[in-house]
Amino acid sequence: MSFELKISFISIGSEWTARTKRQVLDYLEALGRSDYVEGYIDGVQIELLQEELDSETTTEERMSAAAVVLYDDSRSQLGRLETEIKEAFPEKLWTEISEISDESWQRCWNEEFHPLETGRFWIVPLGHGSPTPRGLERIEIDAGDGAFGTGQHATTRAIIHLMENHFQHWRPKSLLDVGTGTGIYLVLAGKLGVSKLYGTEISQDLVDLSKSNCETAGVRANVFLSDHLKLPEKFDVVIANILVPVLHDLMSEMKTHLAPEGYLVIAGFVEKEEAPLLLRASHCGLKIESSSHELGWRCLVLRHA
Repeated sequence: MSFELKISFISIGSEWTARTKRQVLDYLEALGRSDYVEGYIDGVQIELLQEELDSETTTEERMSAAAVVLYDDSRSQLGRLETEIKEAFPEKLWTEISEISDESWQRCWNEEFHPLETGRFWIVPLGHGSPTPRGLERIEIDAGDGAFGTGQHATTRAIIHLMENHFQHWRPKSLLDVGTGTGIYLVLAGKLGVSKLYGTEISQDLVDLSKSNCETAGVRANVFLSDHLKLPEKFDVVIANILVPVLHDLMSEMKTHLAPEGYLVIAGFVEKEEAPLLLRASHCGLKIESSSHELGWRCLVLRHA
């Protein structure tokens, strides 16, 4: 479960609001919270102007009035931060803590694993007795105790479709899967001809599970236990189908691990969360290549600006 703290500024005048916002940002950075995200204009239903969409930036005047958002897995930690900020800036801002899209993810993790037919693959639970349809390659996945990455959720399917449709043109030789879960993207990338495969996870159980699935599929992959990216490599493709706060937190690190002509594929968020992610990406020196969606869940392809 993750939470967001939204800090909105009382508008008395544009200069006053901009000055207050700058003071709040300085205050947050002094507390070591430089992981704030700008880009919430008119709440979460952000509406960017066409010129802002074209340049992946927004005007200084509008950004000066935009709310600031911080993410955390701990509601109590955000609550303490909220109290500090309200005491430091009385009658200058509003704050709100709310839960974000983890519940949707948790529900999808618990969904029953059914066979999935894609353009090239027949993805089934390990040991499933169903026959493989003609022309498809069978992929058996052990989901363990409910690990994410079986193809049941729209975000997983969106990335699988992207891999099937674009890898023949991108011709990647290396891939990093951040938060690899079952390792399904590593397995499919190996079957699609990617030779150097790396994955990261924050749980040793998931590291072992993804390695096992790769071995079952006959795919060689290196999977590491890590909550931050500290690999000495750059990759043709980086995939991250993870929660919004982690996408914000790791955006800069993912960009660092992206080869000069590489593709960063991110998913795990809904439409209202896309614009702030694009702004975060722009601040990190990334630009949007394409955007797709499935059942309301978004998938972005980013490249070096």
